[in-house]
Amino acid sequence: MKLRSIALLALILAVAIAPVASAQKYQKGDDWISKWWGLDLVKDTGGFAVSAKTDWLSEGTGGILKQDALSTGSNLHLTKTSTVNLPKNGGNLEWQIVTLVVEDDKNMSTSLEGEGKDLSNIEWHGIIVIKDPKGRTTTMNPAHDDYAHIWLNGKKVYDNEKWTGAATKVTHPTKVTLNKGENVLVYRCGESGGADYVNLKFSPTDGDLQIAPTTDGKFFEVITAVDPKDKTAVTWANIKASR
Repeated sequence: MKLRSIALLALILAVAIAPVASAQKYQKGDDWISKWWGLDLVKDTGGFAVSAKTDWLSEGTGGILKQDALSTGSNLHLTKTSTVNLPKNGGNLEWQIVTLVVEDDKNMSTSLEGEGKDLSNIEWHGIIVIKDPKGRTTTMNPAHDDYAHIWLNGKKVYDNEKWTGAATKVTHPTKVTLNKGENVLVYRCGESGGADYVNLKFSPTDGDLQIAPTTDGKFFEVITAVDPKDKTAVTWANIKASR
């Protein structure tokens, strides 16, 4: 009788969990990536040429977070609860799911400050985790205004102070190598005045990449690049993408 009850309970749990798993929708690599794990805007930076020399994450956390190390996945879990404290540059900055309107040439401002905003002398920081089922060398396509830096798996793979000319215009497609499994990418863009946009996508052949945050705003729930002590973490293998 006890075994039958346990089996029935397992069946009920499986039925309850299955719709959630099958409904999960990841972003695809060959689309413009609109969901990011983003930091509140760093403000009053003095312009991108000056600001580019400062690791704002390190400065605001006493060295606990660093922009290059964060792209290895180490300490990524700390962004769930920690703030970046920059009293002269925005205050206590928090991390959250950020949605970019990819066609908007002011999407750095609007993604964090709301529709109609157009700020100057700001820095935008965003993180994605890319799940590659096999590993590959492919082309990363960034669009940005002004100065963009991108780190992938601990290595700086992009450094360009020239804006690209439009929100979805790419002037410097860049070859990158993705590992099989999870890859962490940190994207930083500094703005001085005028348009302020940031966008990214991969090659047309990269539609099988699964990218978090998901389209429905899940991040730590679907990645394993988190504190291993966090028993609530759900691995990619636990959730099947519906594509």
